[in-house]
Amino acid sequence: MNEALYDAVFCYGENRIDPFEHTNVDFHRIISDMRLVGYEITSLNIVHQIMLEQLDNLLKIKSNIIEATMDMENKDDFCKEKYGLSFKDIDALDPQHDIEWDIKSGKVIFFLAHDAQYKEEAYFILFKKAFDVFTEKTGFNYMSH
Repeated sequence: MNEALYDAVFCYGENRIDPFEHTNVDFHRIISDMRLVGYEITSLNIVHQIMLEQLDNLLKIKSNIIEATMDMENKDDFCKEKYGLSFKDIDALDPQHDIEWDIKSGKVIFFLAHDAQYKEEAYFILFKKAFDVFTEKTGFNYMSH
């Protein structure tokens, strides 16, 4: 990221806050996409864009499972055995509405919305590997309530 952009996005007063210090993503592509649709380039909007891509990834995982099992007569048993959750529990996961994010103390955090807290175990059963890859790549932290 260039210095002028860094200063515009992350420099607050005399303190610099860089929520992307450990983030390894294609900022050039992300910022180009944001400019293309007219988004203001702010740290929170960049987080929003990165999180939207992660939510899309989680939805693809879920959709692939639903699509592969929807016509099975024993889909609940199959899903429990293969994924550790019933078909109904997998179908109930809604990353676009369940997962929220923010920047706190210079760190990006993501968490389950208040009304989705009861799904936390299911999220980690189904998406643990995806969450691990995402947190490793971005440096974002999951916060449990």
